[in-house]
Amino acid sequence: MEDEPRVSGASTIALKSAGTVVFVGHARLPQSLAPRDASAVVTVELEADVNSGTIVGVSAKAVPELGGRLVSAVLLGKNINDSPADAMEEIHRRYVCPSHKALSTAVLNAFEAYHRYRQMGPE
Repeated sequence: MEDEPRVSGASTIALKSAGTVVFVGHARLPQSLAPRDASAVVTVELEADVNSGTIVGVSAKAVPELGGRLVSAVLLGKNINDSPADAMEEIHRRYVCPSHKALSTAVLNAFEAYHRYRQMGPE
Protein backbone atom coordinates (compact mmCIF):
# COMPACT_ATOMS: atom_id res chain seq x y z
CA MET A 1 0.00 0.00 0.00
CA GLU A 2 1.33 3.39 -0.98
CA ASP A 3 1.51 6.26 1.53
CA GLU A 4 -0.47 9.36 0.60
CA PRO A 5 0.77 12.91 1.28
CA ARG A 6 -0.63 14.35 4.52
CA VAL A 7 -2.57 17.59 4.71
CA SER A 8 -3.87 19.49 7.73
CA GLY A 9 -5.98 17.44 10.09
CA ALA A 10 -6.52 13.73 9.66
CA SER A 11 -7.56 13.81 6.00
CA THR A 12 -5.29 12.71 3.17
CA ILE A 13 -5.11 13.68 -0.46
CA ALA A 14 -3.23 11.79 -3.15
CA LEU A 15 -1.85 13.50 -6.22
CA LYS A 16 -2.85 11.86 -9.49
CA SER A 17 0.71 11.02 -10.60
CA ALA A 18 4.34 11.99 -10.18
CA GLY A 19 4.13 13.97 -13.45
CA THR A 20 1.70 16.49 -12.04
CA VAL A 21 2.26 19.87 -10.42
CA VAL A 22 -0.19 21.87 -8.33
CA PHE A 23 -0.69 25.52 -9.31
CA VAL A 24 -2.38 27.82 -6.82
CA GLY A 25 -4.23 31.10 -7.22
CA HIS A 26 -5.54 33.35 -4.45
CA ALA A 27 -7.94 36.29 -4.31
CA ARG A 28 -9.32 38.28 -1.42
CA LEU A 29 -13.06 38.20 -0.77
CA PRO A 30 -14.86 41.54 -0.53
CA GLN A 31 -14.76 42.75 3.08
CA SER A 32 -18.53 42.48 3.34
CA LEU A 33 -18.34 38.75 2.51
CA ALA A 34 -15.26 37.82 4.52
CA PRO A 35 -16.17 35.54 7.42
CA ARG A 36 -14.95 36.59 10.85
CA ASP A 37 -13.88 33.09 11.87
CA ALA A 38 -12.41 31.85 8.58
CA SER A 39 -10.11 32.89 5.78
CA ALA A 40 -11.01 35.95 3.74
CA VAL A 41 -9.05 34.53 0.81
CA VAL A 42 -10.38 32.30 -1.96
CA THR A 43 -7.83 29.67 -2.96
CA VAL A 44 -8.00 27.62 -6.16
CA GLU A 45 -5.62 24.72 -6.73
CA LEU A 46 -5.21 23.17 -10.16
CA GLU A 47 -3.31 19.89 -10.44
CA ALA A 48 -2.04 19.57 -14.00
CA ASP A 49 -0.05 16.99 -15.88
CA VAL A 50 2.93 19.08 -16.98
CA ASN A 51 3.54 16.92 -20.07
CA SER A 52 0.04 17.05 -21.55
CA GLY A 53 -1.32 20.15 -19.77
CA THR A 54 -4.47 18.29 -18.71
CA ILE A 55 -6.03 19.50 -15.47
CA VAL A 56 -6.51 16.33 -13.40
CA GLY A 57 -7.46 17.83 -10.03
CA VAL A 58 -9.25 20.96 -8.82
CA SER A 59 -9.83 22.33 -5.34
CA ALA A 60 -11.49 25.57 -4.23
CA LYS A 61 -11.36 26.85 -0.65
CA ALA A 62 -13.47 29.60 0.97
CA VAL A 63 -16.13 28.87 -1.65
CA PRO A 64 -19.49 27.22 -0.84
CA GLU A 65 -19.56 23.50 -1.57
CA LEU A 66 -21.66 23.66 -4.72
CA GLY A 67 -19.52 26.50 -6.08
CA GLY A 68 -16.40 24.41 -5.55
CA ARG A 69 -18.01 21.45 -7.29
CA LEU A 70 -19.00 23.67 -10.21
CA VAL A 71 -15.44 24.99 -10.59
CA SER A 72 -14.15 21.43 -10.52
CA ALA A 73 -16.69 20.24 -13.12
CA VAL A 74 -15.84 23.15 -15.45
CA LEU A 75 -12.05 22.81 -15.19
CA LEU A 76 -11.38 19.06 -14.89
CA GLY A 77 -10.10 17.67 -18.16
CA LYS A 78 -9.40 21.11 -19.65
CA ASN A 79 -5.92 21.91 -20.88
CA ILE A 80 -4.09 24.46 -18.76
CA ASN A 81 -2.21 25.59 -21.89
CA ASP A 82 -5.48 26.86 -23.38
CA SER A 83 -6.94 30.25 -22.60
CA PRO A 84 -9.10 30.19 -19.46
CA ALA A 85 -11.59 32.58 -21.10
CA ASP A 86 -14.26 29.97 -21.98
CA ALA A 87 -14.06 28.35 -18.54
CA MET A 88 -14.21 31.74 -16.86
CA GLU A 89 -17.29 32.69 -18.87
CA GLU A 90 -19.01 29.44 -17.89
CA ILE A 91 -18.18 29.95 -14.20
CA HIS A 92 -19.40 33.55 -14.40
CA ARG A 93 -22.64 32.46 -16.08
CA ARG A 94 -23.32 29.52 -13.74
CA TYR A 95 -22.01 30.80 -10.38
CA VAL A 96 -24.22 33.70 -9.39
CA CYS A 97 -22.78 34.98 -6.15
CA PRO A 98 -21.26 38.24 -4.88
CA SER A 99 -17.94 36.41 -4.52
CA HIS A 100 -17.76 35.24 -8.15
CA LYS A 101 -15.19 37.93 -8.99
CA ALA A 102 -12.84 36.68 -6.26
CA LEU A 103 -13.32 33.10 -7.48
CA SER A 104 -12.63 34.12 -11.09
CA THR A 105 -9.50 36.02 -10.02
CA ALA A 106 -8.22 33.01 -8.07
CA VAL A 107 -8.74 30.73 -11.10
CA LEU A 108 -6.92 33.18 -13.37
CA ASN A 109 -4.08 33.47 -10.84
CA ALA A 110 -3.68 29.67 -10.84
CA PHE A 111 -3.44 29.70 -14.65
CA GLU A 112 -0.87 32.51 -14.41
CA ALA A 113 1.14 30.47 -11.88
CA TYR A 114 1.30 27.68 -14.46
CA HIS A 115 2.50 30.05 -17.17
CA ARG A 116 5.22 31.44 -14.87
CA TYR A 117 6.25 27.85 -14.12
CA ARG A 118 6.52 27.06 -17.85
CA GLN A 119 8.61 30.19 -18.50
CA MET A 120 10.94 29.77 -15.55
CA GLY A 121 10.96 26.02 -15.07
CA PRO A 122 10.34 24.18 -11.82
CA GLU A 123 13.15 25.97 -9.94
